[in-house]
Amino acid sequence: MSITRLVRRVIALGTAIVVGACSSAPPPARPVFSPITERAAPETLPGKIVWHDLLTHDTEAAQEFYGDLFGWSFENSREAPGRYWDIKHEGRTIASMLAVARDEVDSPLWLVSVSVADVDGTASRASELGATINAEPSELPNRGRYAVLEDLQGAFLVLLRSSSGDPPDGGEVASGAWLWSELWTTDAAAAVSFYEGLLGYRSETIAARLADTPEEASGESVDGEESPAVFYAMYRDDSVRAGIHQLPSEAVSYWLPYVAVRDVSGMAARAEELGGKVLLPPEAVRNGEAAILVDPTGAPFGIQEWPRAEGGDR
Repeated sequence: MSITRLVRRVIALGTAIVVGACSSAPPPARPVFSPITERAAPETLPGKIVWHDLLTHDTEAAQEFYGDLFGWSFENSREAPGRYWDIKHEGRTIASMLAVARDEVDSPLWLVSVSVADVDGTASRASELGATINAEPSELPNRGRYAVLEDLQGAFLVLLRSSSGDPPDGGEVASGAWLWSELWTTDAAAAVSFYEGLLGYRSETIAARLADTPEEASGESVDGEESPAVFYAMYRDDSVRAGIHQLPSEAVSYWLPYVAVRDVSGMAARAEELGGKVLLPPEAVRNGEAAILVDPTGAPFGIQEWPRAEGGDR
């Protein structure tokens, strides 16, 4: 199944759940889609990654894995039992999990949502910049207005104007909480131009890359050439909001969310014990500060040491 068909089927499934909740049947005790935050004074922070949805074939395996690894808990929706869960960390809802069949989605994944002030205008602008809109702007009860785009390299992103405001900036990031997200793409330069034009980001180039050899891990030149700068930090209003990382041309582009941890190596080892896989070990990512993992159901995600031993931004 193509990535495009995958996202379209996920959208259809989500819409079906919403339609069921909004039918003439007795009203549900609580909305299907939980608000992304509960704040007395809602605030929108355009450009910030504000939500994550896990789409998976095996919800039981996912609950056991993430519950043990990060201490997350899962609350099943009463009007969509066995299909939709709120994911909680330290009592706060931080994400959702949606059960999908293998003929609906052949590769489990995390979908990330970015805050925008105007979903319709941003979706229109995305089309002008060459992106494909896989889900036209529409409302999700209790969540807000959203659309789904596929960028020029094939990565999918949810545009969201939350009806409850966005999670606030600042404060300490606890172990087991979301830290940030990166776009891993086959054309980083083109992606930077696209998202600068779409989300108002400004980019800063960082001389960093995945290490394939000990020489690269140490920052030394390879074959007489300096390692290319293939990582971009994306800022909006002086706050770092995301990263963009270059992938080989034959790879698949996707957004990758990171979870903050205190011990990257220990957590990577524990993930393997729990049935997950280490796609890129700590020694291959950011001088041991991060690792790329795949959960037992096949969804990739990252972990990063936080706070950083050297200090500084993500």
